[in-house]
Amino acid sequence: MRNYLDISGYIKLEGSKSIFNRVLIIASYLKSPIKIINPSSCIDIETMTDNLCKLGLKFDKSPDTWIVTPPAKLRRKGKLFIRDSGTSYRFLTARAASIRRSQYIINISDQLKQRPIKPLLDILNKMGAAVEYNGDSLKIKGTLPIGGILDVPADISSQFISSLLLIAPSYKNDLELFLEGEIVSRSYIDMTIKVMQDFGVIVDFDGSRIFIQAGQEYNEIDEYTIEPDYSSACYFWALGALSKSVVSTNTLNKISLQPDYQFLTILEKIGAKIEIKMDKINVSKGELKSISVNMRNIPDQVPTLAVLALFTDSKTIITGIEHLKYKESNRIEALISELSRIGVNISYYNGILMINPLDRIPGNEILATYNDHRLVMAFHILKLIFPQLSITNASAVAKSYPNFLNDLKSIKS
Repeated sequence: MRNYLDISGYIKLEGSKSIFNRVLIIASYLKSPIKIINPSSCIDIETMTDNLCKLGLKFDKSPDTWIVTPPAKLRRKGKLFIRDSGTSYRFLTARAASIRRSQYIINISDQLKQRPIKPLLDILNKMGAAVEYNGDSLKIKGTLPIGGILDVPADISSQFISSLLLIAPSYKNDLELFLEGEIVSRSYIDMTIKVMQDFGVIVDFDGSRIFIQAGQEYNEIDEYTIEPDYSSACYFWALGALSKSVVSTNTLNKISLQPDYQFLTILEKIGAKIEIKMDKINVSKGELKSISVNMRNIPDQVPTLAVLALFTDSKTIITGIEHLKYKESNRIEALISELSRIGVNISYYNGILMINPLDRIPGNEILATYNDHRLVMAFHILKLIFPQLSITNASAVAKSYPNFLNDLKSIKS
């Protein structure tokens, strides 16, 4: 069944929350204020900044620029509360544990209690911190980490590794990490390293080993420009791939730090028409065909690709997604449950997700999203095509893209 849209429009996106979160942790090491250009207003960033304020940082915010001012010395005691942001959870835990003689209590949301943290805590404790987790909160006694040679699991979350890299200036000795298992979201580790290099800290990464020489400090930078959030752009690119007219988003350059920028390559393979200009990216439909693709490095767009698969010519095969069960929801189970509800033949076996094209118009079904922002946004692509569908927990988009529903309305016709 082919059921295409005829919509067009241009979406100007806020800055990437992934890059922004990394810059904010780095800002906690600086000695002078830094101007951030193209910030983000999402809840994940709000969560990070609220807690960095408790560490002593100050924020002067306007829509287009922020001034972030670090304190002369970070506070050594306090209570943090982390909402549903896995990035803030891992990054702030490592940052608090790397402050000499710190004492912090970190309380977390119910959703975060379901997400893994133990491998990171084990490493922080091996390096001299004392971090206890009782299932509801973390109790941290921090220290300057000793560094050393350590094994770290790489097949659960890249955020464990990024957390350890970002605190590079704190290490007493060189840090050498050996990555165990097949690396998930390697592109996010590459992003972390590139942002660190922008601030003058050098990281050696050969694919299975990471080395950071001790004694490095982040350079003082007057300003830093955040790329548009291409994770958010993917939903509009997908709509363009289903539309007879062009859907456009803003861009900064043709090379991006963000893994989800590579979703454009996947869209081209499916058959979408892509045009990248100096300041915008245009996407429109072609003859959509099925593909077989490993999504290990861009797992957040599996729900988006799953929706597009419903309008291709045959079965789509997606691999490399075992770690999706550790996200805001178990996205594999969620996709199977909800897409089956509207008549999709979808299955997951032995690490392979298989999705057949939709062969009938769905009825007045309610799609559950498990309070997962990625599912909300992906399912709204379906809702534009089939308005009779209803979607739960639409407010979950505030986690990463609070303007999503308004931007979606702006391109409806």
